[in-house]
Amino acid sequence: MVSNGDINWEGEDPIDLRETSPFATRILRTDPDMAVVTRADELMTKAEILFRNAIAESGVINLADRETVLRSRAYQNVRLQRRQISDEMANPAGYRYADYRDKNFFPALAGETGIQRSMFVEFDFTKSMINGFSKNGNCRAMVEMLVLVFDARGKTLYKGTYSLGGTSSIKVSNGVYSQSELLDLFESTITDVYIEFLDQLKK
Repeated sequence: MVSNGDINWEGEDPIDLRETSPFATRILRTDPDMAVVTRADELMTKAEILFRNAIAESGVINLADRETVLRSRAYQNVRLQRRQISDEMANPAGYRYADYRDKNFFPALAGETGIQRSMFVEFDFTKSMINGFSKNGNCRAMVEMLVLVFDARGKTLYKGTYSLGGTSSIKVSNGVYSQSELLDLFESTITDVYIEFLDQLKK
């Protein structure tokens, strides 16, 4: 499971903090919860928990125990995605930037643990203004999720992309917003994306 590192504005280049307005800089200094850019690291750890909970409740898929995978020799030796590392992407605590193109990984994992299917999930998180002018108004969370499932030989069994915009929003003033409120928006939207994915599998 992996995502972009910084949660930027949809369709816009990353923010250069050196160009932050004096108003925004003053707010950021006085309130540690306020932000102009949010990292996805904490969100990804929560995203994995939400994923496991959603799957457990659905009964559609049986997931292997987290530690069984993370502690396996196959996972410890999997080839890494250097691009994800160099781009400072985010993943849940304890996970590696595993490269699903490493065809040796799948039979090694199956032989060691008995796991016959492997799932890779990649997120693209952005935030989007829904009303107001420039970066003054209200914004919502935008989530795109790519799901890949492989068999024990590395053959692709499933590939699906799910995109969703959150139904709730938070206030933004001069590009500054509450980071905790934004993360709450993403958690809710991620859960909705999971439900859409699992509902699709049931059909």
